[in-house]
Amino acid sequence: MLKELFDQGKCALGFHTGDWRYVKDQQCEQIQVCSRCKAKSRQVVHIWAPWQYLASESCEMSRKCGRCREQEKKIEHTWAAPVYEAPGSCVQVRPCSRCREKSSAGVTHTWDSWSYESHGQCTQVSACSRCGAIGMQKKISHDWSDWYESKFYAAPVRACRRCGEMIFNLNDHKSAKESVSLQMVHGAVQDVMQATDVDGVRKQITRLSTVLFSPVTEKYFNFAVDRLAATAEAKDVYRKLAGVIDRCRREGVDNVFTPTPSPTAPVTSGASSNAPAQPFVKSDANLDQRLIGHWRHTEILGSGGFTMTIDTHCILDANGRMQWYSRTASGTDGPESGVWSAANGTLNLKFDNGDRLAFAYVLEGTTMFCPRESRYRLWERVN
Repeated sequence: MLKELFDQGKCALGFHTGDWRYVKDQQCEQIQVCSRCKAKSRQVVHIWAPWQYLASESCEMSRKCGRCREQEKKIEHTWAAPVYEAPGSCVQVRPCSRCREKSSAGVTHTWDSWSYESHGQCTQVSACSRCGAIGMQKKISHDWSDWYESKFYAAPVRACRRCGEMIFNLNDHKSAKESVSLQMVHGAVQDVMQATDVDGVRKQITRLSTVLFSPVTEKYFNFAVDRLAATAEAKDVYRKLAGVIDRCRREGVDNVFTPTPSPTAPVTSGASSNAPAQPFVKSDANLDQRLIGHWRHTEILGSGGFTMTIDTHCILDANGRMQWYSRTASGTDGPESGVWSAANGTLNLKFDNGDRLAFAYVLEGTTMFCPRESRYRLWERVN
């Protein structure tokens, strides 16, 4: 009984048993009569001959059933290796070796050429030698001259004939590789001078230390003072910045930019009776003790044969008060009074008339360097 129930369950699920037999000769329909439940099932089973091409230069194939002679057809190409579609083109196709039909094989560039991006510079971009397409890879390819001895730089130098890049032989090796160029130092110095605050100057010098601490930097500052600086003030800017970078190289960047408290002292001023000395008073926490004193900024203006020198004085006392005045050959302008504070590398001046000035500064000996300022950049301590 259990076997009978089991067999009935299989048939209920469609698992019949019995032999398949063709219904008629030259037909492919088969029938099965289940030996258990007598259910009839039908199917078509062809006996296919192998596929054969219909013609020697055709890719159409056919096959026939050996019983009922039914026929099927299909297209089957024999694709050859990809070839370029035309000279000067990078479009590739695959030709069929039988019927010459073509199928797309994509685009394949030949990146074995380089071209300069623009005249007078040495950046090259990869290019396809077939179609001239521009690729994504870039490289620098200088056209170096021979090494020659430069009296101005007191060292062997070589320059690129295209872009003018100049490198120095300071270690008795005549290779352009691993060399620091004059232009590299110039870019690094400009990045430092464009920093907006003292922390920015510190970060830029740290980031660019490999270039700025190289022996080429001294050559660059000699060039900048002699050739780039148009005014006496600009020459001083380059000299002072050279001193800051040299100190960073010798003492370490963090040591140079870490404030070191100095003893406070009363401020005296002999520059003008309008700018009297202030008595010593213990300073507020927001006063950088190193700034207490008398500072002078010198500006030289000229037009044609006329020149004028303006000395701007800023007196910062230990009591948080300040005075500001300017002096020329024709007289003294001011003074103006106010209060001052300085912390985290920024000097803040608030005048009694409501005007305000703020300078990011770096102290280097008796010089206060304000890298962000275009006018009031260099200040010298008077006392």
